[in-house]
Amino acid sequence: MKNIFFCFSFLLVLLSSCQEAGMKKDVILFTGTESSPIVKFVVEEPRSFGVSVSATDRVKKDTKVTIAVAKELLQSYNAKTGREYVLLPDTAYELSSKETVIKTGQTVSEAIKFNLKTLKGFQEGKTYCVPLTITSTDGSMPVLEASRTMYVVINQTIISRAVDLGGNNAFNVPLFQTDPRVSALGAITMEIRVRVNSFPGANSNPGISSLMGIEENFLFRFGDISIDKNQLQLAPAVIGGKKYFTTGNTHYQTNRWHQVVCVYDGSSVAIYVDGNLDVRFSAGPGTVNLNDNYCDGFWFGQSVGGRRLNGAISEARFWTRALTMQEIQDNACYVDPKTPGLLGYWRFNAVQPDGITVRDETGNGFDAKALRSNIQWIDNIRCPF
Repeated sequence: MKNIFFCFSFLLVLLSSCQEAGMKKDVILFTGTESSPIVKFVVEEPRSFGVSVSATDRVKKDTKVTIAVAKELLQSYNAKTGREYVLLPDTAYELSSKETVIKTGQTVSEAIKFNLKTLKGFQEGKTYCVPLTITSTDGSMPVLEASRTMYVVINQTIISRAVDLGGNNAFNVPLFQTDPRVSALGAITMEIRVRVNSFPGANSNPGISSLMGIEENFLFRFGDISIDKNQLQLAPAVIGGKKYFTTGNTHYQTNRWHQVVCVYDGSSVAIYVDGNLDVRFSAGPGTVNLNDNYCDGFWFGQSVGGRRLNGAISEARFWTRALTMQEIQDNACYVDPKTPGLLGYWRFNAVQPDGITVRDETGNGFDAKALRSNIQWIDNIRCPF
């Protein structure tokens, strides 16, 4: 009886597998949308891009594919994904054609040109988008629904400048020591763009290059005795009175810009590098209290005993909520200063008339003051880098 049951079960599994195999049909899709419907372009001036469609097997005859602009889809896509893409104005672009052909025996169609004609009217920090959708095909292959629509995303390069701390300067944020808005935080995100000029030698002790935060409280930094000098670490994060140490996996090279982010979400601490998750560890639950005057509290580029960063910084932010990876990716170069949860925002691209103060763009008063007035600037910094 058991043998009969086993054989019957085996036949059911085999039949199910055959049915699944039979359902795997060759399809047509927008080229480049295999894993995501988003295709991104970064521009400094008007230019053209090639848009094509692909088949998962060679087509047996010339296959015509018709595409159309589908502006009506963007609102629902933003709502579904939490993005804030803005429709590219009609006058800013044109398509060379609304039809393309996958030739007999080929898998990729002739390219349609997406001509970006002007950047006039583009707003800093806005991400523009044009949804394109496959409306029909005269071939035997169906359209893959997940890739029927491609979202052409246009990011304009932001050209600004940054502060080079050079290992001898740093910025302090005095208001962190007393402001009640940072006294009991259930979630935190700290993000900053950094380019390291040089790391301490492998035998230096402790060889720490401080990035941002408060020593012995919530400090984002490179290096220590127990890790390599070019590894990123949140060390420590004091959460609910307990110390947590989180060390990233990435080893950083000098003279390259990176967006580095640490996030405490109430149950874990994560580090992101250039928009991708690097490491995550359990931490908490509990709150973080940054009303701390130890070593004058919150710094950029310095902690106890100096431990200064020999490198450049820009686009630093402090949030009282946990950002998602998507938010980190979308706002790498700029964010609206009035975005909910953004408590402090320092662009490090200009100083106030006193020559030492970098303004907190949010208007919340968390201005950063330089340790020394001989601030070194780097011009023509591009973001994305």
